[in-house]
Amino acid sequence: MNITWLSSRYLGGDLSSTTQIHLANGLVAKGHTVDFYSPGKSVGNQFTHHPIERSQTRGFQASSVMKNLKKRVSEFKKADVVLIDWPIFKLAPLIDAPVILMDRSPPADRGIFAKLQWPMWTKAWSKAVRGTVVSDAHRSFVADETQTPKASIGVIPAGVDLELFQPGVKDGPIRMVYHGRVDVNRGVMSLPMILAGLQSNGIDASLHIHGSGDAVKRLQNIGMPGLEITDAIPQDEISQLLSKYDVGFLPMPENKVWNLASPLKRSEYLASGIVICGIEHAGHQIKESKDWMQLFPQKEFISLSVSWLTSLDRQLLTALQKESRDYAEEYLSWSHSVDALESMILS
Repeated sequence: MNITWLSSRYLGGDLSSTTQIHLANGLVAKGHTVDFYSPGKSVGNQFTHHPIERSQTRGFQASSVMKNLKKRVSEFKKADVVLIDWPIFKLAPLIDAPVILMDRSPPADRGIFAKLQWPMWTKAWSKAVRGTVVSDAHRSFVADETQTPKASIGVIPAGVDLELFQPGVKDGPIRMVYHGRVDVNRGVMSLPMILAGLQSNGIDASLHIHGSGDAVKRLQNIGMPGLEITDAIPQDEISQLLSKYDVGFLPMPENKVWNLASPLKRSEYLASGIVICGIEHAGHQIKESKDWMQLFPQKEFISLSVSWLTSLDRQLLTALQKESRDYAEEYLSWSHSVDALESMILS
């Protein structure tokens, strides 16, 4: 099939675009042609990327992409199906081919941007015949909020590149990690307190935080031993670092957005043979999880994380890390996500 994907997200710019890249490449590998229209750039991919200019001003980025895509509607006539990200779903009536709404996350901004985005999100789903989400909780939320039938909503969870993310040698002090957006609203300020708790219990440990966001300077100002803060790191480099880490964190608090998520970092942690500590809510839960994943109530996240990590010796930690990789190999390959998306397209 000839598939066209229209997106306002900057290709190659963040973890969410990584999802788009893997899904598009996976569809090509299954024999489809994919024309991807978005801001950003494509390097070494199998699909055809058509760069779209985007405003640098927050609040106008999606509308600028939509304006530029409207000028190219004639190019979409060859498509058998068109995938459209929800922020630019107003384009749907201009397209003759069947369309599928792509929702990788409801509005995540706060304040005035959220007030502008939620009505757009609701209207997009109200106009959609079919759409995709990232988790069962996300599907239930869409159905409840927009009266969209669950049968018309496909679940496409985040997968992981099992060849790129693999376990390496893990020994010595416990090495803990968080990577992704380093924003205060993602709960990252709690992580140094876990490190401090371990150190006060006589545990030799370090904490490595990789990413950009409004919490970076606050974390850097802490200046405690064993705490390393870096900028965001390219995927091929982060995979090498993760291979040597022991524990990965999911500190995002319980709220309307994080409860619906399918965190890509969770899959990358598990593929790298990392055990996970996180906050207990639907967005962090994963089917068939075992002792390699510990989710705690938000109020007790710090104390219970310290208690659990203190209880682990290297032998037990190694066993749990092997189980986490085994789980990733069985359930988290991108092929599962691509199959689900292809099934939605062919239906």
